[in-house]
Amino acid sequence: MRAATFVLILALTWPLSAAELESRVLTHYLPQDLLETAIRTEGWTEVTLDLKGGVRKGDVVRIWAGGSIDRGNGDQPGENTNGPQGVESPKDAVDLAKLALSQRAEHAFALLFKTEGTDLHRASTPGKPLEIKVAKDKERLWLGFNDERGRYQDNHLGKGRRHELDPLWVRIEVVRIVVD
Repeated sequence: MRAATFVLILALTWPLSAAELESRVLTHYLPQDLLETAIRTEGWTEVTLDLKGGVRKGDVVRIWAGGSIDRGNGDQPGENTNGPQGVESPKDAVDLAKLALSQRAEHAFALLFKTEGTDLHRASTPGKPLEIKVAKDKERLWLGFNDERGRYQDNHLGKGRRHELDPLWVRIEVVRIVVD
């Protein structure tokens, strides 16, 4: 009697149990020289997501970022620093029309990411990931620092007199959702 009840319960619940499994297929810390190039370039720097078969439609790219960026523009190194998420009140700090990658106030002095779509994504606050859903197979990813035109050569990773403290870091994860 007990075996028959167990089989009946199993038969009733079996078709209803589908689970999503999250599988991290890539974890990559961006090298410091790539980040230095990105924040000192007035434009976009491509990030290669090197995994077998490339990224697929439906994958999620999670980007964790922290540290600091010295934007220069001061008498001493370390006077004008901010995190990868940008500055709190950009209206006092800069003329938005002079920004190179985006003229939106929330993108001022921020590390920006984009895919082949039209949306720009600002790095999240430290401790929270930025999540970008991949819209097509083999989609590419770029990063850039939104500074004033002509001011990119002043930028450095980190803060302090020799930029030795709290350098910028970025970790990228590609997560694939598998329905079981």
